[in-house]
Amino acid sequence: MLFYNQKTLTTNTEIKNIIKIFEEYQKVPNVPFLPQFTSKFIKYYLEKENVEYYENAYTIIINSQPTKDQNTETKKMVFMAHMDHPGIVIKDKENGIMMGLNEPKELAQFIDQNPIQIIVYSPNGDFLGKARITKFNNDSKQRVKIKSDFDIPKNSYGHFDAPRFSEDNTKIYGYNADDGIMISILLNTVFKKLESKYDIYFVFNKHEEVFQISSWNLARWNSLDIEEDDIIINLECLKTVSVNPDKYPVIGYENGPVLQLSNKGCLFGYKNPGPNFSELLVKKTAEKYSLPIQVGLINDSCDSRPFTQFGITSNICTITIPNKYKHDGADDGDIRPEEIYKKDVEYVEELLEKIVMSDPNNVLNLNTDSLSEKVKQNDDLTDENLMKYKKKINERLDIAYKDIVKRGYFYPEKFIDHISDFILKVVSYINYLFNKIR
Repeated sequence: MLFYNQKTLTTNTEIKNIIKIFEEYQKVPNVPFLPQFTSKFIKYYLEKENVEYYENAYTIIINSQPTKDQNTETKKMVFMAHMDHPGIVIKDKENGIMMGLNEPKELAQFIDQNPIQIIVYSPNGDFLGKARITKFNNDSKQRVKIKSDFDIPKNSYGHFDAPRFSEDNTKIYGYNADDGIMISILLNTVFKKLESKYDIYFVFNKHEEVFQISSWNLARWNSLDIEEDDIIINLECLKTVSVNPDKYPVIGYENGPVLQLSNKGCLFGYKNPGPNFSELLVKKTAEKYSLPIQVGLINDSCDSRPFTQFGITSNICTITIPNKYKHDGADDGDIRPEEIYKKDVEYVEELLEKIVMSDPNNVLNLNTDSLSEKVKQNDDLTDENLMKYKKKINERLDIAYKDIVKRGYFYPEKFIDHISDFILKVVSYINYLFNKIR
């Protein structure tokens, strides 16, 4: 039986595989800066399918070599999805830090009146029970007060007590659609082992929810040796808050996946002259195979920003599955599961397959309207001051969290952890102040 009245794009078996991976991912303890179990999850599936990968403290990367063609200059194509999801890094039974939320005033006000329940996992991944957040300091430090009837070890995981997973005929509901659904789609694409004339990189970023630390590191050092002609496609599951809807296209939650060309105050690729061939390729591929795609500008943040800030290439876009209740509704002060349309999962899966199998020789000849180019002509979207501010923050966090990222846990456990964190924090603020007055 088909899921929809529309043309079936991928087999029911494939969609079931994606949903099964997604359902399993919902069970994984997952908060920023505690990537142990999300990393194990990704590697388990890769090893099960005999897929070679490279791992460091920031990313897990798969490189699929191109089909040989002596007449083609090999271009790189990079797909990214992020592994983390907002939650509480717990220090003890009374204290923790909320990670990954952008100072949600509504949630802080709600907690003041109605303490919310959280699910607690130990550093070893064991379910410990349910506790409550009784106070949330809605400032840059994001500290929370916890009330628990049981002891909680340092560096335990705190999840919002939203239902883990369910589905109906049209929607999937989960604790972590952002970015668990794109993790699932990307894994399924890897397992297909599609032939491509591109040099394909599949990148799983461990740290996105706090200022895109993984992609910042990847872009800063240009670890993949990306050149101007290469293609970057980030995969996200975000709110679709349209930029200047009186002037630019309005993006809806009911109208299919989104070809996203911006973050708040940042047009992707704005530092680089010329067309955004990533935009053109995604748009033209969707048109060719009659796949619905909304093209527009969104006020959110994602892993496309760091690559834009370092001016590596103009060919940057994000494909987004609309997610009205991103971050489990916490940004709006209403804890509930995230929800996405199954048809959007189908469309994105089919779209990625067709993009991977596309011909690099045709990219430069794509003839279609470009929203990016129109915005570039008189860029009223990019906020240079905001970009400079984010750059300074990223440079500070890159130093301050260096050892935290390397060791894989947040709160110091050893004496050397305390010393290292203190030194790096001091150095990061000296660097930040120096850059601020420079």
